[in-house]
Amino acid sequence: MLRRLLLMFVVVVVPLVAQVAYAQDGVTGRAGRAEVRFMEGMIDHHQMALDMAGHCLEKTTTEAVQTLCQGVIDAQTPEIELMRGWLLDWYGIDYTPVPMAQLMDWMGLGAASGMMDMGHGDHTANPMTDMPLMMGMMSGFDRIEGADYDAAWLEAMIDHHDDAVHMATRVLRYAEHEDLRALAQQIIDDQTAEIELMETILAELAPTR
Repeated sequence: MLRRLLLMFVVVVVPLVAQVAYAQDGVTGRAGRAEVRFMEGMIDHHQMALDMAGHCLEKTTTEAVQTLCQGVIDAQTPEIELMRGWLLDWYGIDYTPVPMAQLMDWMGLGAASGMMDMGHGDHTANPMTDMPLMMGMMSGFDRIEGADYDAAWLEAMIDHHDDAVHMATRVLRYAEHEDLRALAQQIIDDQTAEIELMETILAELAPTR
């Protein structure tokens, strides 16, 4: 029942909150709305990748996977800060992502208070927006070890990267800031290459599983 209520909250309330926020912040025009949606969404998306990579560093014993996880952290941490700076400079939005550990706290005893604090214009990442996705990405990871963990993590991150590529491709249709357009293209190029690398590592792991 709780999960059903949370999903209903995502579908019904979150879009309304976003519309109010745009009106309050004076974000107008299709380009502006597209840029804000992309940056806020990609900040949250990158934060999920950081959380997944941190979990990976704690559990994997495969050097290639360790290197990949650290590379995700090294690349996406500065991109989060870059987009947060653009949101503030271009649109006056101070946006902060919420780590997965905090999302998990909100799912427990703190969930109700998290919902109460949303929608007041502070643009902290919405604790409900990506929760179902995050739960799906990390489902069962603590119950598997070794090569099985590596394969499950790589498959989840491939899907995650694929989503980022689609997000970046969409924003290129409307974005007007050249810096943002360059970052979107960089995300497409970098994460497409990482998907190919992860597929290669998966193939190499296959004989050990």
